[in-house]
Amino acid sequence: MESAIIEGSSLTVPNDLGYLPAIQAFVSEVMERRGYSKRDTTMLLIALEEAIANVVEHAFEPGEKASYQVIVDPITAGIRIIIKDKGLPYSPHLVPQYVPPSDIETAEQPGLGSHLIKHGVDEIHFQNLGREGKELHLVKYLPYKSIEEIRTESELAPFPEPVKTVEPPEKKDFSIRRIRPSEVYDVSKLFYRAYGYSYGIDTIYYPEKLAERHEDGTIISVVTVTPGDERVVGHAALVRDDASSKTAEAAMAVVEPGFRGQGCQSVMITKLVEEARAVGLAGIYSKAVTNHIYAQKAGQKAGFKRCAVVAGLIPADRSFKGIQAALSQRESVAYGYRVVDDPGNVQIFPPAWHRDMIEKIYSSIGVKRVFFESPPGAMRQVAGEPEVKVTVVPTYQRAVIEVKQYGEHTLSQVSGILKNLCYQKMEQITLYLNLEDPITGIMCGRFEELGFFFAGVLPFSHVGDALLLQYLNNVPMDYSKIKIVDEVGQEILAYVESCDPNRK
Repeated sequence: MESAIIEGSSLTVPNDLGYLPAIQAFVSEVMERRGYSKRDTTMLLIALEEAIANVVEHAFEPGEKASYQVIVDPITAGIRIIIKDKGLPYSPHLVPQYVPPSDIETAEQPGLGSHLIKHGVDEIHFQNLGREGKELHLVKYLPYKSIEEIRTESELAPFPEPVKTVEPPEKKDFSIRRIRPSEVYDVSKLFYRAYGYSYGIDTIYYPEKLAERHEDGTIISVVTVTPGDERVVGHAALVRDDASSKTAEAAMAVVEPGFRGQGCQSVMITKLVEEARAVGLAGIYSKAVTNHIYAQKAGQKAGFKRCAVVAGLIPADRSFKGIQAALSQRESVAYGYRVVDDPGNVQIFPPAWHRDMIEKIYSSIGVKRVFFESPPGAMRQVAGEPEVKVTVVPTYQRAVIEVKQYGEHTLSQVSGILKNLCYQKMEQITLYLNLEDPITGIMCGRFEELGFFFAGVLPFSHVGDALLLQYLNNVPMDYSKIKIVDEVGQEILAYVESCDPNRK
């Protein structure tokens, strides 16, 4: 595949719009070699033009001679354009929401440029880099055929409801191994028949994209197969955003109805732990729904210990067909963690008022940490601009804010981001704070004043050992409907409810 040999490029460009056509011509050539359609190329070039115009016109003082970088980064799933500058500070939450004017001749259309950028790409991420400036990431995926376009309608028929019986299921033989490249089509079909299009990680519905994620190491899959014909009847995977990440999510788990109750999922998780150890992961985590306890019990058998409860993570209409009924409120998720290779002796600085619960969680999951109090003068050492990453998941009406580095204006920036996300009607927002940074022990209280509240911890996340806070945007939560099977998890749930400022 020709796209695999295209390397990334970095252009250093003067802050003059006269260079824009040359940048667009270069990006257009790369996209043509990558196999994009003319429409997709045009959409990205429009987004790129708006983003570069924003930098040239607003990042520098009038008349200032400077330069910025355009990094063209072909990734396995498509292409990523990074626009990086060291100009004036900027916060995307200050951009007004675009509202189409009633008069098409209206000259002033606030927020139009941002609107064009968002609709020209598949993903957009903004990062403040402190003294290193700021950068905007624009991601455009390659066109992929979904499993619905590849397989016939008869092949994708939903699995029939299993017959309920008090008799134990008939024992069936199976084996577990790493997935083979050709089996991505069978796995996609398996998910479609079990879940329809309701599963949250949509890569699973695009076999070619799934195959590429296997190639770059961001997904490691194992499958359950039948003896003899080796038909794929189960799947589970380790999923991570970057192949260098120290943790991965155990996800994408599905078992054909006829093989449920056979222990397939537990054996697949055991195999995933072996794979995690082989690639040097420190641990793996899982997310289990809480409107029933079956997934949590399966996680318990596989060695996962409860580390967080995130309220209202999944929209109520995302019910898995044939598995769960429609929900009466947004679905909450119980996080589990399983140690693979914990180095121990990592120093963390939990907020004093949450320390007892955090110590209980670390003890329960078997991760050793050295606890310290944040020094009183820690805030006086904070300088420069914060580094904050925001990821929006519009189909789930939720977002993630990651504070990667504190700065002088961290609180005001997060506050502005929160207001903008609420304006966009994001219903659930999760905030990741680095427990290894002494500032977290102090700043946690400031964020809680904004309405965030405790969710739990997640070792070795993108920001380091993470303290998870959560925010519900006008989402009523009946905690009595959240089912947690284990004792520590129930304690975490009770603690989360006690911290929720919106609780009834």
